[in-house]
Amino acid sequence: MSEIESVQRLEELYRQLMGSDIATAQEVKAKAEIISLIPQLKAVILAEDSAESQELGQELEALYEMVSKWNPLTAWFRDEEQLIQLYFDILSKVRLFLIRRKGPTEESSTLVSESIHSVRATMTQLATVMEEVRVTVKTLLEIVSPTPEVHARIAGLSSRALELERRISDFEAATGNKTEADIEKIQRWKQDLQKLTKQIETLRKLAKKG
Repeated sequence: MSEIESVQRLEELYRQLMGSDIATAQEVKAKAEIISLIPQLKAVILAEDSAESQELGQELEALYEMVSKWNPLTAWFRDEEQLIQLYFDILSKVRLFLIRRKGPTEESSTLVSESIHSVRATMTQLATVMEEVRVTVKTLLEIVSPTPEVHARIAGLSSRALELERRISDFEAATGNKTEADIEKIQRWKQDLQKLTKQIETLRKLAKKG
């Protein structure tokens, strides 16, 4: 796999992990692939002995360590803000590095134009979903009669609740050591699930009144 193909694959994995319908097993598999791709990409970059390549190599190592520490059983990738920001920033730098090294070839130009657009679109989509969750309480206070927005809220919150149920089930079914921090996080998820369930029930009652 060439360095450009490695970057493209890392971007594909990023978009996959940022999606709302990814299962725990898929995240575990994606993590394993990422930590296998980063050293390959780092080796290619360090082959060019320059201050820029050395700095980028160090940043890739930092990304490798952060991904290695991420536990898909207790945290969605898209909820790890520092990780997703570092991942995005480093891929952007790697793209620019390859463009400068290779020059304006068709392959490298395609890498820049398509990948930046797709990653930004994914981040925008995620921001929209997170905003919907944050403003739910405010929406409940302001809604007087059911509207299409109410049904959209119900659908969005129901999707989040299903994700939490799946994650909790995956964690409880998993074998191996579970730290106290992991167990505490699952308890918080259960509390979040209860809150979401109550919000959904309230919204459904409002919708029926219409």
